[in-house]
Amino acid sequence: MNKSQYESLSKEQLIDKILKLEKERYGLVWEDKEEDVAKRCESKLPLLEKDCSREIVCDPSLPYNIIIEGDNYHSLYALSFTHKKSIDVIYIDPPYNTGKKKEWKYNDSWVDENDKYRHSKWLSFMSKRMRLAKNLLKSSGVIFISVDNNEVAQLKLLCDSIFGEKNFCGQIIWRKKSGGGQTDDFFVTEHEYILCYRRTSAFMWIDETIPMSAKGYKSEDEKGKYRLVKLAKWGSAAKREDRPTMYFSIKAPDKKRIYPIAPDGSPGRWRVGKKKMKKLIDEELVEWATDDDGVWIPYEKIYYDGDDVKVLKNRSIYYYVAETGDATRLLTKLFGKKDVFENPKPIELIKELLSHSKNSVVLDFFAGSASTGHAVLEMNKEDGGHRKFILCTNNENNICTEVTYPRIEKVIKGYSNVQGIPANLKYYTQTFVPVISSDSDKRELVNRSTEILCVAEDCFEEVRRRNKGTFDFSIFKSTEKQMAIIYDEDSIGDCVDYLNNNKVKQKTVIYVFSYDHTYDTEDFVELNIDYSVKPIPEAIINVYRKISKMKKK
Repeated sequence: MNKSQYESLSKEQLIDKILKLEKERYGLVWEDKEEDVAKRCESKLPLLEKDCSREIVCDPSLPYNIIIEGDNYHSLYALSFTHKKSIDVIYIDPPYNTGKKKEWKYNDSWVDENDKYRHSKWLSFMSKRMRLAKNLLKSSGVIFISVDNNEVAQLKLLCDSIFGEKNFCGQIIWRKKSGGGQTDDFFVTEHEYILCYRRTSAFMWIDETIPMSAKGYKSEDEKGKYRLVKLAKWGSAAKREDRPTMYFSIKAPDKKRIYPIAPDGSPGRWRVGKKKMKKLIDEELVEWATDDDGVWIPYEKIYYDGDDVKVLKNRSIYYYVAETGDATRLLTKLFGKKDVFENPKPIELIKELLSHSKNSVVLDFFAGSASTGHAVLEMNKEDGGHRKFILCTNNENNICTEVTYPRIEKVIKGYSNVQGIPANLKYYTQTFVPVISSDSDKRELVNRSTEILCVAEDCFEEVRRRNKGTFDFSIFKSTEKQMAIIYDEDSIGDCVDYLNNNKVKQKTVIYVFSYDHTYDTEDFVELNIDYSVKPIPEAIINVYRKISKMKKK
C-alpha cells in the first residue's frame, strides 16, 4: 500500500495490520494482485452447463470423464462443491512465467518480462488456485506441479505454506530434451522440475517391485538359481548418444571386442558403466550366448536371494522417461499436422508419476493439450483400470475446442492406425448465477443446478426428465446409485410416488428445494427405499461461503 492508502485507514485497521506484521515468520512475501476472475465470484456464483454436442458415451457402465471449458479458478470453485476431498492425484503444468511474449494473461493483459509485478502476479494467480486445489485432495492425495527455473524457488515456498513443509515429498528433475539450446547464455538447459506434495501423511508412495519367485530363475549353478538379463540396454534411451560413457567394448569368449547394439541396429549402450561391468566380469556374473547369426550377446547373471519381491526405489532424476519432442511427435500424429501445441508434456512422464500412487480420480486444471487425460486412458487400457480424469482449461485461442477436446475424442474413437480406447466423456462450459440475496435467487440457483449435482453424485444417465417449463423433478442414475432432484417442494409427493413405483436396489440420494438448510422429514415418511435427503441450494451455498471466507484470510 502507498502512503495515501494508509492515511485512509482507521485506527483499528492500522492496529490490525501491525498485528499481522508482528505474526510474520520466515516465508514468502509478495504484493497480492487482485484478479478479476476471483473478484467476479463476489457477485456471481459459478455453475456448470452441459454441452451435449461434445458428449461421448461408449458404455454407460464405464466411468465418466469430464472436461470443463472456462477459467480454471471458476472450475475449481465449482469442483469445491462436487469433489471436495475426492481427488486422488492432481497434475498441473501451469504457465512458467518466462516473460516471453503472449505466454499468459493476468486480468486480460499479457504479462511480459518488463512487468515489474510479474512475480507477484504469478504468485497471486497460483496461490488462489493452489488453496482451492488442496481442499479437493483426499487425505491420501498428492499433487505434482511442473515448473522451470523462473518460479521454482517461489513455488516451493508457496507450497510449503499451503501444504506444510512436512508434506513435501520431493523435487524431481526431468530431462525434457537432449542436445540443442546453443542460444542459452550460460548453460544448455535440458531440464525442468516437478514438485510433489501430499495432502497428509496418509499418502503412500508406491515403489516398483519385481517378483522374486524362484520360478523365474530357470538356470542353476553351484551358487544357486539365477536368471539372465541382457547387458545391452533396450527400450527407450538405448542409443549410444543417450549415454556416451556407457558405450565401450568388452571381450567375448573368443577374445573379440564386443560393443553394445541398440534395438534398431545402431550403436547402443550398456545398462551399466565401466566400473560395474568390470565388477560383473571379475565376479563371473557375465554369461555369453550367440544369436542365430553367431553374434556374441552378454547377459548379467542375477541370483535368487529368497526374497519375495525386490523394491526398486524411484530416483529423483527422470533421465530417460521421455522428452518434449516425443510429446510433440505424438500430437503431430494425432492431428496430422505440426505446431498443434507448444511444449506439450509427454504421456510417458505423466504415466510415470501416476504409477506411484493409487489413483481413481485424476485432476488437471491446466489441461492444455490434454496429455493427462490421454495418459489416464492409456493406463486404463494397459491394466484394465477404471481411473477417470477431470480436465479444466480456458478456450483462449480455441485451445479447449480445437486441441483439448479433439485429442481426447481421437484417443477414445481412434486415430490414424491407432485403435480407440472406449471411454465416456462429459463436456461442460461455465455459467453463473447471482450471489444469493433473495428467495428468487435461491429458486434460480436450484433451477440451474442439475449439472453440478450430476457431477457431484457421479450420476449421469437420465432416467426421468423434468417436464419442460416446470419445476417438478428429475431422476439420474449410475451403476452404483440413483439421484433425484426435486426443484419445487410442491413436487415432493409426485417424486416419492415415482420412486416407490420404480424401486431400485441402489441407494437413492434426494436433493430437495428448501428456503433454508432444513426439510420436512414427514414429506418422505412413505418412501420405502434406501435413501438420504439433502436440502438445496443450501448444500451448494455453504461450500461457496467457505471459499469466500478463505479468500479473505
